[in-house]
Amino acid sequence: MNKPVDRADPVEEVRAASDIVGVVGGYVRLRKAGRNHKGLCPFHKEKTPSFIVSPDRQTFHCFGCGKGGDVFRFIMEIDGVRFPDALRLLAERAGIRIPEKTDLRAQEKRERIFGLLASAARFYQGELRSASAEPARRFLQARRLSKETAELFGLGYAPGGWRALREKARSEGFTDEEMGEAGLVVAKEGSNPYDRFRDRLLFPIHNVGGRVIGFGGRILGDGEPKYLNSPETELFRKGEGLYGLSVTKGEIRSAGEAVLVEGYTDLLALYQGGIRNAVAPLGTAFTPSQARLLSNYAERVLVLFDGDEAGLRAALRSLETLAGEGLAVRVVELPAGSDPDSFLREKGKEPLEALMRAALPLVPFLLGRAGGGDRESGLRDLVRVLASMKDEIRRSLFVREAAERTGVSEEILHREVARARRPEEGTPAAAVRFSPVASRRLLEAERGIAYLGYQFPELLPVVRKALAPGEVEDAAARRLLESLFASADRGEEPRESVFTMLGIDGDFARLRVEGHPDGDPLPRLRDYVACLREEEINRRIRRVQEELRDAEERKDLDACARLVEERAALAKRRQKIVAAARDEGWDSSFRPAERSDEGR
Repeated sequence: MNKPVDRADPVEEVRAASDIVGVVGGYVRLRKAGRNHKGLCPFHKEKTPSFIVSPDRQTFHCFGCGKGGDVFRFIMEIDGVRFPDALRLLAERAGIRIPEKTDLRAQEKRERIFGLLASAARFYQGELRSASAEPARRFLQARRLSKETAELFGLGYAPGGWRALREKARSEGFTDEEMGEAGLVVAKEGSNPYDRFRDRLLFPIHNVGGRVIGFGGRILGDGEPKYLNSPETELFRKGEGLYGLSVTKGEIRSAGEAVLVEGYTDLLALYQGGIRNAVAPLGTAFTPSQARLLSNYAERVLVLFDGDEAGLRAALRSLETLAGEGLAVRVVELPAGSDPDSFLREKGKEPLEALMRAALPLVPFLLGRAGGGDRESGLRDLVRVLASMKDEIRRSLFVREAAERTGVSEEILHREVARARRPEEGTPAAAVRFSPVASRRLLEAERGIAYLGYQFPELLPVVRKALAPGEVEDAAARRLLESLFASADRGEEPRESVFTMLGIDGDFARLRVEGHPDGDPLPRLRDYVACLREEEINRRIRRVQEELRDAEERKDLDACARLVEERAALAKRRQKIVAAARDEGWDSSFRPAERSDEGR
């Protein structure tokens, strides 16, 4: 198995060290069957093998009795133990020490939600074979998506009844509360919870490790919304994952390039057609978090969006995000009215690959096409993209190329880029304590949290609960937190040499000189964490705002109403964060200021 190991998370470390074929093979005689392994189910009597173990997905499933899950679930079922005991058994088998401070109850709860989502995915996959799923199968046939592709990506069907999944999950011992936390049911006061997804073709959404974290559902008849995603949960955040990455990451890494498409069916069509290094966002505008995730696997991105006005706008937004995270970008131009799925069906793989080879680099695309031939419009788009770049050398090279192509001097272009990088006049900066500059707000908060963990090791359990290293954007803060957590797990105190060893002396120079003031550090930690949570909501509000503008241009009233409601809910959550921080002792002068650019 070539899975990345998160040594700050003992569960993921044990999972990565426990190949499911080897573990199951200790209990069941398995034989190779294509990409999988097959054997007689250990959970019920059978003469013909129906028990399948997948090394790719690191899961097992019996088509006879329906039991299935990951390596932890197998040990829980076969040995009749709960999750903490299964974790310890597998840790001992792998020679891994579980830190005494590990919150096994929280881990067990998290694993139950993963198990519930995996069970729901299996239920939906089974329903796709039912008589009532004929419209879903016709949809797949019309898109020429094969049974093999549907099975590889785990496609399913949510039946039209109100509580089919809920009844199935309850029969397996899951509670309504757990189903709500997983985003599978909708609970309204005065009535029983009902299934969120009904009469929809379902696309399971996986994390990078291949575990189901949510679903996207496409309506099969009339109605809105056309696509419905799982709500935001502890496991699923629309702006942080990428559809298909768990399957395509190997091809992306081998190619050094990813193909970014807009929709789930676009990705499926490309993969089936032999273009297997594609990913798609999760129904929202492409985000910096998704760009950073993609940069772990590729240095180059080919943007392949729909050939219409909406596709062009989405491509422009993605260019700014991708370039801002240091990725080299080219853009494929499809004929007007085409999308990758339909173009591939109508024209075939070779014409599409020809268009991909002819993809335009950043500057030629923005100057020649994005402005509809209008040089000034294209230049302003380019300035906005260049302003998002952190690498000054690359930005200067692009400025030189733009100057050569347009005749506008480099001095003028640099001045416009510098102006675009400054906050707009009149926009109130959302300030955090000791970090009044808005552009440095998150950086100061993340490094402040990490340094508090170094300066006050007794705070590390609180820091760990509030913020996982994977959530930290600043590389220096992330490396320090990972090192501090690892030292704590070994029972060691942080060493001053950690900054030199990690190569982050310069990043923390000011904090190491000034330190934090004497007194209780908890209020300062709360302040920093609240800053991060508030800014996270601000980003989501901005994404909703972009989607709302698109919906208004399309005159999609249902989508507008839904997005206005979502924006209001996010604003309410932000208000609660600020109010809670105020109640816990913030000075009003340091309270994060309300932003004025999200309301309309």
